[in-house]
Amino acid sequence: MRKSTLVKSLVLVTGILGFSLTTTHTSRAEETITPSQVFQVTEDILWQLDRLHDANLSFADFSNTRLDIPERLPRHVIQQALNLRGKIQVLKRINGIETKTLPVPPVREVTPADVISVVKDILADLVSLDAAYGLEPFKAGARLKEGKTPTDVYKNLLRAESMIIQLGIPEVVPNDVFNTALAVTQEIEILRKVRGKTEPVDPPSPSIGKQPADSYSMAFYALKGIKGLTKKPEYQIPGEVILPERLKKDISSRDVQQVLLYSLAELSSMKVAAGAKDPLVLPPPTAGQTPSTVFDTLGLVNRQIQSMQW
Repeated sequence: MRKSTLVKSLVLVTGILGFSLTTTHTSRAEETITPSQVFQVTEDILWQLDRLHDANLSFADFSNTRLDIPERLPRHVIQQALNLRGKIQVLKRINGIETKTLPVPPVREVTPADVISVVKDILADLVSLDAAYGLEPFKAGARLKEGKTPTDVYKNLLRAESMIIQLGIPEVVPNDVFNTALAVTQEIEILRKVRGKTEPVDPPSPSIGKQPADSYSMAFYALKGIKGLTKKPEYQIPGEVILPERLKKDISSRDVQQVLLYSLAELSSMKVAAGAKDPLVLPPPTAGQTPSTVFDTLGLVNRQIQSMQW
């Protein structure tokens, strides 16, 4: 594999946070990491996952992986990459390997240089499983393919997510979606405070009997509301908010989470536009959540968005 000399300009910091996202921009990093270079790393990620599946006597099935996604930007890709890192930590725990605390995106418009740092962490996490699976040391070998886009990178990360789940970790469940929804509420609250909106927003009354399809509708409505907010001068962001095609059937918790990851990406850019400095807060894992508690949290999200429309 041809290694780019551009990567050498990144400052890598080890520690509990792994490779820190905050080090990807230095005064010397005038050259630009391209989406094609990020894609190259994701190809090695998929190759490593193929090796793990071979050792596991299993194979990847992408028949339920939704790859029909809208055009994505680096800010979207980094959210999916961090989502993927979280799932890898579960796989590492299952195999008795020490896990890492996840970093959060920088409070600035995300670039491919930020993303490549995270996908390199993903590859390192997966390579650390070699001994547990009885594999020979991994050797990167993906070729650089020019002309790739952040959307291509995102699709490879969706494939990787399916492959990791199929290695034996739980599918996306309401606990996961609840945590992502809670992160969305916290990001919106940061924006509200920056704009001087300090009045509390009351949550809706608790609901019962909701299904992932109900939560999906609420999440989609919230993303539409975020799109509407970005038409206001104080929240304008690079690139418009492109809504995914709305799903009509066979909706799972993973589908809800994807819409919420899109929302987190747009909110991160809106914070930059609004001059917010507070980073994203990743809530600690929760248990006992249901589609109804997810639905209720998304009801709060929509009320928060409405409070920002005037």
